[in-house]
Amino acid sequence: MILDRTIMTTLIFSPGLLLTEKLYAGLEHHLDGRYPIHHTDTTGADTITAMAERALDQTTGLIIPVGLSMGGYITLEIARLAPERLRALVIMDSNAIADTQERREERRKLIEMSKIGRFKGVTSALMPKFIARHNLGDERITGAVTEMAQEIGRDNFILQQNAIMSRRDQFDTLSGLDRPGLFIVGSEDTLTPPEQVRAMADAMPDSTFVEIRNSGHLPPLEDPLSVNRAVENFLSGLE
Repeated sequence: MILDRTIMTTLIFSPGLLLTEKLYAGLEHHLDGRYPIHHTDTTGADTITAMAERALDQTTGLIIPVGLSMGGYITLEIARLAPERLRALVIMDSNAIADTQERREERRKLIEMSKIGRFKGVTSALMPKFIARHNLGDERITGAVTEMAQEIGRDNFILQQNAIMSRRDQFDTLSGLDRPGLFIVGSEDTLTPPEQVRAMADAMPDSTFVEIRNSGHLPPLEDPLSVNRAVENFLSGLE
């Protein structure tokens, strides 16, 4: 089937820190060509704004940005920069607040760790924060994360961390949107706990909140079926 991209709404998939478009492979396969899809290039940029602007410049017409973690920050920035193009948005395991000083210090330590030749150790250190404890033994999940992190590499990891540290608070963006939003979070997420994601949903006038049980920070990898169902139900409601 040939898609008419001039009239269809484009989904913009933005991945999280150290992750690539492979994060959304299951969801993309599930949607089976029903929407044009654009994957945000998060490499070579050291601000969230630059990543968002790149995605906007490479797409046309109405959009539904979809983002997890850092991808959620990109999604919010897309909404701030181009609200007139927004059909809806989907945010997973993210938050709308700027980094605290404590979080910035944690990020700086990981950056220093990567600079002294311990980049693989960074991925290992982050793994227990990325996925729920009971999923740490699942090589399908851990292997996918490790593969994506290696593809992103040390230099882009540092750029991404700097971009995250300098991001803005976006609660004013959320409260001003008059479009539907879907907010998904893993019940076991310790990086962006459910209460943080619910706070975003509560700030947006037209929102849906979904908590994925027994999942950590990466529900598209840990429980793809539940994520697929939630996103499909949300998109179907827009038609």
